[in-house]
Amino acid sequence: MVSPSEQVHYEITPADPGAQLFEVSCRIGQPDPHGQRIELPAWIPGSYLVRDFAGKITRLEADTDSGPVAVKKIAKAAWLCARCDGPLTVRYQVYANDLNVRGAHIDITHAYFNGPLVFVRPGGLADGACTVAIRRCADPRTEDWRVATSMPQQDVDAAGFGVYQAADYDELIDHPVEIGGFDTQYFEADGIPHQIVVTGRHNGDLARLGRDVKKICETHIDLFGAPAPIDRYVFLLTVMGDGYGGLEHRWSSSLIARRDELPHFEEDRITERYRRLLGLFSHEYFH
Repeated sequence: MVSPSEQVHYEITPADPGAQLFEVSCRIGQPDPHGQRIELPAWIPGSYLVRDFAGKITRLEADTDSGPVAVKKIAKAAWLCARCDGPLTVRYQVYANDLNVRGAHIDITHAYFNGPLVFVRPGGLADGACTVAIRRCADPRTEDWRVATSMPQQDVDAAGFGVYQAADYDELIDHPVEIGGFDTQYFEADGIPHQIVVTGRHNGDLARLGRDVKKICETHIDLFGAPAPIDRYVFLLTVMGDGYGGLEHRWSSSLIARRDELPHFEEDRITERYRRLLGLFSHEYFH
């Protein structure tokens, strides 16, 4: 008998950075006896447009301990697995080539994903607790990769690889994940741990960024009233040659900005480009 906490379990691996592929599986302990429906959302928390995430699924198949299970696509973003005795495991690949705050992206420098793009929703089970194991990439060039996410940990190693948990599907897809050799800055606001994760080449003064973002966070907490309704918070910032945007989540936010918007070590004043970056942090944290 599968316990409720083990009813739905996902595994995700940045399997092939060169081909930009994630390998994902969803294990359903007790599938629907009439046939298990699975689907992907056409939306992402914090955004306001209909999306075609299912178009990134490159291969999908299912099996049990007894062998393969037939799968039929019944809608643009939905599949139906044939009747079977559980546990049922659905396996698929996700093509991740969208480097933006609403997407999923993997190459030899890092891996990033939002839950709605990579985690199928099992019909009739979305309200139950689930777990997800984030696995290491086998490519030796990724040996220094670590995991950054606000998702609650269950059993992870020092680099953050291992098992995470969510109270339901909605919570699962509201914690974006960054995997790579990123830089990190920590601070506390109102006694709550905050983390800034910076992905991409840069020469920014992250200690100064942490001090300034700490003031922003404390101002927002004071505005709404302490204590803040969070246990921790994570800013996932990707810096590049050109780009700007953000997306808020329940305990984190994903941000993209120009690398020259980071504060420089030799600058004491707040430049207009740095003010723009701080405004992005403030805007998403306010949400």
